[in-house]
Amino acid sequence: MESLDRSRAVVELGKRIVAQLKLGDDLLSQWMAHFIAERMDAAERAGPGARTSAQDACAQSIYQLWDHRNSLPAHIRPFMALEPLLKTLASLDVDSGRRFRFFPETPAQEGLVADVESSKRALDVAVSLDGAARVLIQYFLAAAAEEAADKALPWLAAAIDADADTVLELRVVEFVSAGISVPGADEVARMALEDKVKKLEIFIDLASAVASDLKGRLERLADAEGAGTTNDAEPSG
Repeated sequence: MESLDRSRAVVELGKRIVAQLKLGDDLLSQWMAHFIAERMDAAERAGPGARTSAQDACAQSIYQLWDHRNSLPAHIRPFMALEPLLKTLASLDVDSGRRFRFFPETPAQEGLVADVESSKRALDVAVSLDGAARVLIQYFLAAAAEEAADKALPWLAAAIDADADTVLELRVVEFVSAGISVPGADEVARMALEDKVKKLEIFIDLASAVASDLKGRLERLADAEGAGTTNDAEPSG
């Protein structure tokens, strides 16, 4: 194995997996728990000449099982608490970074007709609203997922220390965490929160303006319907 620290971290991840598998009531889970436990015991007992190969075999087994963590029975999957959140993110398609939600890329400025300024402004507003909507989605997902994230953090820490794959789960936890708190220096966190507040204030103003416009349209439709009813009721001359 590459280092003593990494070797210990892989074994700790293996112990967590074994403990989780033992919670299962099916034969396969129990067999896998026994198999991984045997590999760890063999690595620990191996003599100097065989220790490296035994440790490598142990680590390989732990990594292979970790790669199939989401195929385990539902009640013993390490990140089962995150699964409702993962499904929500997939349905909203909000975990794609800065990319435009429903298109491959944000519309390029040079792709717009230069002399149609009103269209350009409307498209700019649409992109700004998308950013503000993400702030709201992050906030409420974070509130809903706080307990799930807390349950996932020990697994994440153990897997990261062992250099095991956690790309998806880490992205999800980081995404929802950004809904309420921003890690890093105080000044960076303050600027990030100020940006979120600014986006939401713009969102509120725009939503109020659009609501007023739609109410006006409803009133005009009601007036037109009322006028049509009155005309229908008038006797013919």
